[in-house]
Amino acid sequence: MWASFVQMLFEILRQIYYFVGDWGLAIIVFTILIRLLLTPLMVKQTRSMHDMQKIQPLVKELQEKYADDKEKLNQKTMELYSEHKVNPMASCLPMILQMPLLIAFYQMLAGETLKDGVVARAGGPLFQYLNSPAATSGEGSFYRIIPNLMTPARDVFANQGFAAAIPYIILLLLFAVSMYIPQLLTAQTASPEQQQQQKIMGITMAAMMLWLGWGVPAGVLLYWDTSSLIGIAQQWLTQRALKNSMEASDELALVDSDAEKPAKKRSTKKSK
Repeated sequence: MWASFVQMLFEILRQIYYFVGDWGLAIIVFTILIRLLLTPLMVKQTRSMHDMQKIQPLVKELQEKYADDKEKLNQKTMELYSEHKVNPMASCLPMILQMPLLIAFYQMLAGETLKDGVVARAGGPLFQYLNSPAATSGEGSFYRIIPNLMTPARDVFANQGFAAAIPYIILLLLFAVSMYIPQLLTAQTASPEQQQQQKIMGITMAAMMLWLGWGVPAGVLLYWDTSSLIGIAQQWLTQRALKNSMEASDELALVDSDAEKPAKKRSTKKSK
């Protein structure tokens, strides 16, 4: 079933390639289409993270109040989420949905896997196609900027040196930075204590991505970089819209409060 899913994604990618004429651009177009489909969930994710930060002081109060009663703490926390209509899982759903796609892209582009000198798994469908007689010379590139989408930065650096690996390293650095920036954006609406936690989390995740991405095919990094850059733009726009909406609500509440004060004074004078 999983192999069929990977094959289906490859067929979609191949149809896009026939239209745009470049595998790297096909990956970018495919990623944009996926992100457009996930846009409603991404907006919901950003709203959920925003709402979670707003009620965080209340959560902290509950944690202090019921520190010795975990069962009561969980119950009261769920009641708090329900009261404020906050769903903690909403912030995780887009990432959960994207993970199968990221794994599928890796398996599409990865080469043969050897075990005890024997091929344990043949290369992915895109790897097989680009190594078949049907593929033309240089077809597996991204406009020659990335000469080989199947190759990780590690192999290019080891076999061809630093200069040849520069485009791959740029993709890798973008991969790491794309994990750090969302944490900074989230920290903008958090308390000072939470801001520090978000920054540390961002640095940790960026370091992990550098380590993981070093051995990942360049096409997978291209997919993730494109997806993350779109996600960062969506998060920034959504957070800005939420901030403007909150400021407008605060201004309206202030105007209503000022309007009520003279009315109260008049009613007081009449009663006298």
